[in-house]
This record gives sequence, structure tokens and C-alpha cells, in this order.
Amino acid sequence: MTDPAPQDLATLEPLEPMDAGGSDAMLLAMRSGLPAPAYNPYCRDVSFYRFLFAGVMVLVGCLMPFTAHLDHPGYKTVSGGFYLLIAVAMVWSWWASIANNRPVGLKWLLFAAVPLVGSILNMTAFDPVAAHAQAQKAGWMQHGDWFTFSASWADMFKDMGAAIMKDAAAGAKVEGFWRLLGVGNVFVFLGALMAELGFIGGIFGGFKKNKADKAARLQASAERKRK
Repeated sequence: MTDPAPQDLATLEPLEPMDAGGSDAMLLAMRSGLPAPAYNPYCRDVSFYRFLFAGVMVLVGCLMPFTAHLDHPGYKTVSGGFYLLIAVAMVWSWWASIANNRPVGLKWLLFAAVPLVGSILNMTAFDPVAAHAQAQKAGWMQHGDWFTFSASWADMFKDMGAAIMKDAAAGAKVEGFWRLLGVGNVFVFLGALMAELGFIGGIFGGFKKNKADKAARLQASAERKRK
């Protein structure tokens, strides 16, 4: 294989610079080929991205354990399976909303109340002592005094404060508490809470905007009548 002659290289057209200065969104979108995951330069509504992130949090929580059994993810339970279905629908619909720059997944925000209520019930009824006894009985962890944990929610918050002050023993108790609870429950709760708060905030924001628009129309009408 021979090297190309200099005259052949001279006939090639120069490449256009890749930097478009950020002013031409259409040019950037055309050059990018496939769109970036869950990004649209024309989508300016931040709530779309928040709802997508909320769905991702619920989905990640379903892939994590709901109990002290580390090898048993939450989606293998009946409730976790429904949560995972809702999470996938949220991610799918809000990804499409970002791509189309219009909301198409509002109904899944209503369904997000199901994992929110379920995770709240699980966390409020959680008993670390009973969960530890069940985990040892089921063979999920070895017997012995090697495993320490906070005995209640109040003790967990106290131990968390002590762990911040660099108490290693308190940090181990906090870690044991979260393992017995199942970290997946926390992720599901946070994701569903983010979705519901954003949905309720959007409703009140829409009411305020409609009220402001109505007041502006009335003011414009009054000014036209004075003229």
C-alpha cells in the first residue's frame, strides 16, 4: 500500500470546526447523530429531568434488597415487582417526554403513590430486633455478637450523630440498621417522594400561573376599555 500523493490530499475539503459556539442547537443536534441519553437541547422544563431521575431512583431501589438478605433483590417480591413496573414506566415515559419536549407520563406520577405508601408502611412498621432474629433464623447471617445494629429509629439517629463525630462503633450500628431494613426501601421511598412532590408542586404551580394569566388578561382588557 502506497502513501497518497500530496496533490490528492490537496483536493480534500477541509473539515468544519466542531465548536458551534453553543448558539445553533439544531446544528449541534444534527452533528451528534443519535441524541444523547435523556437530553434534548430544546427541552427547558427542569421538572422532566427530575421526574426521570425519580423513576431511576425507584428502579435502582427495586434492584437492591428489601430485607437483610443481600442476595434477594426487591423486585423478586410481589410488591417489588409492581414497583419495578412503575419505575420502568416512569423512566420510559419521561425519557420520551424529554425527547418530544411535551409531558406524556403524568399518569405514572399518580401510580408512584403506590411505592411511596408501601415504603412508608414498611419503614414505620420496621422492628430491627425482630428483623435481626428473622435474618439469623433464615440463615441470612451468621449467629454471634459480630453484628451490631441500632435497636430503633431513635437510636439510629443518635448513632448517626455519633458516627458523624467519628465514632466507629456507632457507624457500625447505623450500617447494621440499614442492612436489616433493606436499603432498597429507602431508595424507593426517596424516588417516589420526589415524584409525588414534583407532581403536587406542578399542580399548584399551574394554578398560580393560570391565576396570574387571568389577572393579566383582565388588566389588559381594562386598559383597552380606558383607551
